[in-house]
Amino acid sequence: MHPPARGDPSGLSGAHILLADRDDEGAGTAAADALRAQGAACVHTVGSPEAFFEVGEQPPPSAPDWDVAVWDTGLTGSDDGLVAAVTRALRERPDPAETVEPRSRIHMLVVDAHPDDVEIGAGGTIHRRADEGWDVTILTLSHGAGGGDPDERRGEAYRAARAMGARLVMEDLSDGSISDDSHTVRTIERTVAETRPDVVLVHSDSDTHQDHRAVHRATPVACRRVPRVACYQSPSATVAYRPNRFVGLRASDLEAKLSAINEHHSQAASRWYLEEDLLRSTARYWGRFSQARYAEPLEVIRDATPIGYFPADHD
Repeated sequence: MHPPARGDPSGLSGAHILLADRDDEGAGTAAADALRAQGAACVHTVGSPEAFFEVGEQPPPSAPDWDVAVWDTGLTGSDDGLVAAVTRALRERPDPAETVEPRSRIHMLVVDAHPDDVEIGAGGTIHRRADEGWDVTILTLSHGAGGGDPDERRGEAYRAARAMGARLVMEDLSDGSISDDSHTVRTIERTVAETRPDVVLVHSDSDTHQDHRAVHRATPVACRRVPRVACYQSPSATVAYRPNRFVGLRASDLEAKLSAINEHHSQAASRWYLEEDLLRSTARYWGRFSQARYAEPLEVIRDATPIGYFPADHD
């Protein structure tokens, strides 16, 4: 996006905006007209969740990339609140013209809905990559209040992250009611802007938990500039989960994963899928698809990196 022109109080000059309003197609059209009147270069409107995420990942030729995506505003074209909301979102984004220092380390961001999700799905992968020198950040979007005391679960999550060698960022979205709207996208975008990941792991869409599916749908939009995005397997994943990459684990990686999971004491008594023998046998099963004794599966949904750019996932 070009910098706002002098005398442009809205800050929308030259902006490329994706706008969705699934409830009122006419309101969405009026809102788009209001944004164009304020100087937006391109406003693309859609009316369904499927179109929102499809166009969010693959902008049309008229918009090389989206500066901001706004979901289900419910605002009319005469409402100044829409312009104000879009302006705030634009100002929160990092300036792409700023000089970015080259990095020698690979950065991986792992996104989950609740404490303990990533430990179960990718704990071994996190430990292996951190041990290999990658900079690994876990973004947990809720404190897990639906599964216990949120303060207790927060402490467990931080201790588990340390056991895997990762840094933890926690947001406070509502456990059980996480949506795939623009608020969730912007929440994820904050950590994406901070960490500038080369690789992102997230829940699969093939999952029976509504929070997991919502986080899956919001993450590719927030990570549309990230070259590599893949999905780990949650205990609530369905048979539609189709892994196509397998990360080989060393015995030390599996032990670190188990140690991290054991930090979630509040969940251990009531969660059958945290039983150690199941976790070990699952890692052993996936190892048959790799060149290692143990492995974790990944479902790659985007890989725009040159072949060989990252260490082999099957080693």
